[in-house]
Amino acid sequence: MISNIMEMVFLELGKSFSTEAYMLTTKVQGILWSISDVLIIYVMLKIVSLIREQNQRKKILFRYIFLWISALLVPLLVFTTTPKQFFNLESVIFGLQFSVLIYSVFAETKETINFFRKIVVEKDGNF
Repeated sequence: MISNIMEMVFLELGKSFSTEAYMLTTKVQGILWSISDVLIIYVMLKIVSLIREQNQRKKILFRYIFLWISALLVPLLVFTTTPKQFFNLESVIFGLQFSVLIYSVFAETKETINFFRKIVVEKDGNF
């Protein structure tokens, strides 16, 4: 009963959902998600940078460059006119961001775990 009512509601909404409305909502969602991804990955890179600095390892400049390139591409989403253009650009942005994220997770896991383990052990030792 409830599923039939929901189905009817969604079908009615879908009838008036034009390509323009789809593109607008998709652009807003894509821009907001991409900005969120940039911020989250930036904070993660800052944490990794601090840990690397403490361990006297070299800086991670290229990861920041890839992240900033993805951030510079985000405003271009506004100018896409077709779903295919939007999808292709969003795929490039997403690919850059998550390449940085995945690489960082694999490359920095051991040092990051050791860093936080030291914090927890020191904190537990103070009690």
